[in-house]
Amino acid sequence: MIRGPIIAAVLAATAMPELAQRTDDNAVTQADDAFGKSVGDENIGIYNPFQVRGFSPVDAGNVRIEGLYFDQQANPTQRIVNGSTVHVGISAQGYPFPAPTGIADYELRRPGDTRRLSVGLQYGPYGGKQAEFDLQLPIAKGLGVTGGMGVYRETNSNYSTPEIESYGLLGNWQPAPGIEIIPFTSRINVRDEESNTLIFTDGTFVPNRVPRDRFLGQKWADFAGYLANYGVVAKADVAGFDVRFGAFRSVFEAKEDHVDLLFGTARDGSVADRTVVVDGGNRFASTSGELRVSKAFADGPRRHTLIASLRAREQDRKFGGAALVSLGASRIGVQDFRPEQNPAIGPKTRDAVSQKTLGLGYRGQWAKIGEISLGVQKTDYRKETTDPDPTVIFPVTQSTPWLISANAALYATDTIAIYAGYTRGLEESPVAPFEAVNRNEAPPAIRTEQKEAGIRWKVSPKLTAVIGYFDVTKPYFNLDVTSRFRQLGGVRNRGIELSIAGQLAEGLTLVAGN
Repeated sequence: MIRGPIIAAVLAATAMPELAQRTDDNAVTQADDAFGKSVGDENIGIYNPFQVRGFSPVDAGNVRIEGLYFDQQANPTQRIVNGSTVHVGISAQGYPFPAPTGIADYELRRPGDTRRLSVGLQYGPYGGKQAEFDLQLPIAKGLGVTGGMGVYRETNSNYSTPEIESYGLLGNWQPAPGIEIIPFTSRINVRDEESNTLIFTDGTFVPNRVPRDRFLGQKWADFAGYLANYGVVAKADVAGFDVRFGAFRSVFEAKEDHVDLLFGTARDGSVADRTVVVDGGNRFASTSGELRVSKAFADGPRRHTLIASLRAREQDRKFGGAALVSLGASRIGVQDFRPEQNPAIGPKTRDAVSQKTLGLGYRGQWAKIGEISLGVQKTDYRKETTDPDPTVIFPVTQSTPWLISANAALYATDTIAIYAGYTRGLEESPVAPFEAVNRNEAPPAIRTEQKEAGIRWKVSPKLTAVIGYFDVTKPYFNLDVTSRFRQLGGVRNRGIELSIAGQLAEGLTLVAGN
């Protein structure tokens, strides 16, 4: 559904009749299931790129652009991205090298054959204002550009008032049949986004209700920064081989950041100590990409596909050094504005991650019988952390595991398919927090595992139901009794997921899930 209550207007340029609006964005009609689909401003489904089966594909490194590996550090803007799809269960069966917690795949916009201008105006929620301008422009046969900008003067639920601008430009070049090259660039600027206030009670009770119609933080406790993504996707059919290549750069920089904390909140609403965390100058950047070559062979009713993939990423981060400012006693539910504080921010911790993964896969499809997908990957992971104190030396963490995946689907009848799958993955472990005795130490990369099974039922030619079981396990890191950050155990998420999606009747589409 569209986020928040809106008043939208799409304006046609009457002086240019060849211009048309982008009015066909519809997440409901374009969703194949209820597991997560976004198209333009519309989102539907039980999952999204930041939450799948209780985990985050973004944090786990399971994000793709046009099916190619992308190490996301910053959210891509809708100026270049048409939407995203979450692949879990049977929808990930034919996906090259599936991953635990599913895969979130971004689809890039493509300029069509006609000139098109879209202007969207929005008011609300909470009195926020938005204006978006998107243009697609064909230049010549097989060559076009699309892009746009968005200006947002929002009001969040805590009545903070961020100012955001979004820009993006994408080109599409098809120099010959079977060849496509898509370069793109995008940026989101954020400023004056006041920090939400977090309340910590001095006992096991829920604090009193606070007014919802005013801002209760500190006006100077802002966030300001930018998010940038740029890269290129290339696809080609070369001598019967499907060749795909993607190279991406993703950067998130927080120029200033604050957290407003109310410690020792009593039942009467009094606060023992109001503390603001003051930070800035943090930067998270990554260069990533994938080269994938596949070859398909027909064998009567059977089709065999061999896949070879090389993925890589180089990530560098700068963080830490935050200062704490104590503002003394305060009270919840009232506007308690204090003079701005600008303490010195300490030196930063840096870390660098290098990872290369070689994968070989096979997919077999047998008409009216079923399909099977097998994959094996060898990954080489290395992480090095540098503390601002030269006397503190952290060990370099390395991991070189084999990662396997196996998925199969059996077509029990013309309308019922039974599927099952097993996948292993490797994810970056969290860095030891500030309060740990081994602060900023980077534990080894963590091994993850996923098992799943289910049934897909084609209720009608245009309506499909899926019910599946999943079991995902990961190591669990936290502080032990000595305040050392280490692996303390494991996390296991199990559950049943249900999807019904498709057309019930002409003009009536259903998407439902749980």
